[in-house]
Amino acid sequence: MTVTREQLTSCDREPIHLSGSIQPNGFLLVLDGQRFSVLAASETTAVYLERPLHQIFGKTLTELFNAEFVQSIEERLPVVDQPFQARWLLTALLPGVSATEEFEVVAHRTGAHLIIEFERAVGAFNTELLNAALYQVVANTQSLGSAEQISELAVREIRRITGFDRTLMYRFDADGHGTTIAEVTNDRLPSYLDLRFPASDIPVQARRLYAMNRIRIIPDVDYQPSPIVFAGALNETAQIDLSGSILRSVSPVHREYMRNMGTLSSMSISVVINGQLWGLISCHHAEPRFLPFRLRSACEFLVQILSTQLAAQLRASELSKAIQLKSVQQRLLTHMAAEDSYIEGLTRYPQDLLELTDAGGAAVIVGDEIRRVGNTPSVEEIRRITGLLERRGHEESFATEQLAAFIPEAAEWSASASGLLAISISRLHRTVVMWFRPELVKTVKWAGNPAKPVEESNDNRIQPRHSFAEWSEIVRGRSASWLQEEIAAAAELRMAVLEVVLKQAEEMADLANDLRSANEELEAFSYSVSHDLRAPFRHIAGFSQLLLEQEATTLSPKGIRYINTIVDAATFAGQLVDSLLNFSRIARSSMSVMTVDLHSVFQEQWEDLMSSEGSGRTIEFGLSEMPTIRGDLTLLRQVARNLLSNAVKYTKNKAVAHVTVSSRLQGQEYVISVKDDGAGFDQAYEGKLFGVFQRLHRSEEFEGTGIGLANVRRIISRHGGRTWAEGRVGEGATFYFSVPATVFRALDVPDKPTDKP
Repeated sequence: MTVTREQLTSCDREPIHLSGSIQPNGFLLVLDGQRFSVLAASETTAVYLERPLHQIFGKTLTELFNAEFVQSIEERLPVVDQPFQARWLLTALLPGVSATEEFEVVAHRTGAHLIIEFERAVGAFNTELLNAALYQVVANTQSLGSAEQISELAVREIRRITGFDRTLMYRFDADGHGTTIAEVTNDRLPSYLDLRFPASDIPVQARRLYAMNRIRIIPDVDYQPSPIVFAGALNETAQIDLSGSILRSVSPVHREYMRNMGTLSSMSISVVINGQLWGLISCHHAEPRFLPFRLRSACEFLVQILSTQLAAQLRASELSKAIQLKSVQQRLLTHMAAEDSYIEGLTRYPQDLLELTDAGGAAVIVGDEIRRVGNTPSVEEIRRITGLLERRGHEESFATEQLAAFIPEAAEWSASASGLLAISISRLHRTVVMWFRPELVKTVKWAGNPAKPVEESNDNRIQPRHSFAEWSEIVRGRSASWLQEEIAAAAELRMAVLEVVLKQAEEMADLANDLRSANEELEAFSYSVSHDLRAPFRHIAGFSQLLLEQEATTLSPKGIRYINTIVDAATFAGQLVDSLLNFSRIARSSMSVMTVDLHSVFQEQWEDLMSSEGSGRTIEFGLSEMPTIRGDLTLLRQVARNLLSNAVKYTKNKAVAHVTVSSRLQGQEYVISVKDDGAGFDQAYEGKLFGVFQRLHRSEEFEGTGIGLANVRRIISRHGGRTWAEGRVGEGATFYFSVPATVFRALDVPDKPTDKP
């Protein structure tokens, strides 16, 4: 029967720390943490102490060992408060046994229990050889410049003092796979240098134990496990946590794995950097081999020295990379500060933007605008990626070397975007910076085919693979991995952009406050001046009219013409003042918001306009269905009146004029148009139409003050809408305004010129 490699994930759940047994080269006692009486013991305890287990259960240390040994244990107990942080070793001569043996004793606490292990003190080691190895390590570590060089020194010295057939450094990657980066071996065992081992070979919980209990030995793979027996409670055996045990029995799957590999004994020493399992020094032998605990501890100490140097070397490399990226980031900040828009600062200097993350292409997305530099997917493909990021929620950063795992169609973009690193600048508005990396096709050499089905035994137990021969795989669809320094640099850029945007927002807020104050002062001045000018202009017009009526017989024709000119000019000036006051009043007055039927508004304004215009003209008027909106009725009446009177005024030279009012729903707003076939205007001057006192025709041709359209823009702006116009000279004009289609809230929107869509 076979199972797939994916089914090996069940190995990740095997409770190997609850093995319930030990290796037989010693014995183990489980003591009550307070009374130090025996609660459980391995079956080998009866052999080594030459008494049955029932005579050992419940006994205290004093009842089992001599007073000197018990005293040495009790003196050391205070330092065993935390597992794996403090162990002590004693040499014990067991009293009362026929053949006295020497044991090395190790203790640690787990929960409420104290576990004491007695391991045979078998074999000796060459102290001079060990000292020479330590000297070589200390003397050479400072001159080594890479992780590979440090690893080569480690495996060479470990093999020299232990005598194993093969010693190798096995480095883990982010996915849990391991690669042999250094090795020393002989002809008895094959070489695994540069080969990769799948993560399933060392499951998750095994890696976790390696990080906690940093040295492990299996002297003879064919050992017979010695069960741990509880006094009167055999079913509690599996509940003893043996994570910190030096004698803990090994998973049957791992033992079979070793046999298939041709190694009958092994030892591993963990390389832990910054609390994480970075790699393993793994020692293999073609026949059983035992190393005493003290020699193993010396090897662990030697590896700790190398781990410290390795951590320093890796940290130095990280700092060097971080400093380089900091320089690039500083240049980008300078670019952003020099431009009006931070987007310009990022995209105008593409080399720096790409160098920040060592990317092949980049894109800056702000709203619907996308700016690309370098080798990137298309605009539509980038929109697809942006949608993915938005569905993932408000992540500040996102990084992957395999974008196709998230967007299957991204496999078609592999030449530009197998890898993606993205930062989200804003949680409220779509503002994203993306970096892309192309596919990096590479060949990976595995120790055996990782995709090959796995055998399952008759007892439903997964059998480890038998072949470790080199098997090559071509890996596609992945980019080079993003370094943590690159991801951090992107995150720092995000904060820098936020600071730039915040600074610009503060400057804009200060400017807006200054403009608001100046505008308020200007409006107050305009209102005051306009109000004060009304009386003088009325006096000029009034007294000139009286002079004309009462003294006409004594005035010459030229004098009468002069006085008529004065009356017309004063009257027009008065109209200008009234229009200016009205314009100022629109901005100063509060809005009274209600439901407004625009159809009724335009209809009544047209009828009123026609009644005042008289019946001397022929104008065909068309009014389509108008929406009902929320707004200020009085102000919207002014809009309709101004636009309709404009149309009537500029069609006065037409024998039959046409004025049409229509509406359409466009996105989230209604667009209203007033069209005529009158004098029209040159489209090049459209921007002047809505300004105060701006006119495109001479007053002799068409009367007016030039404030009507400015009033329209100000009113529509306060309603949250836009204004624009289209025209051709001699063919007519169309004036547009928009209002929100959603329910309008009475918010004053500041005046601002708006561009047509």
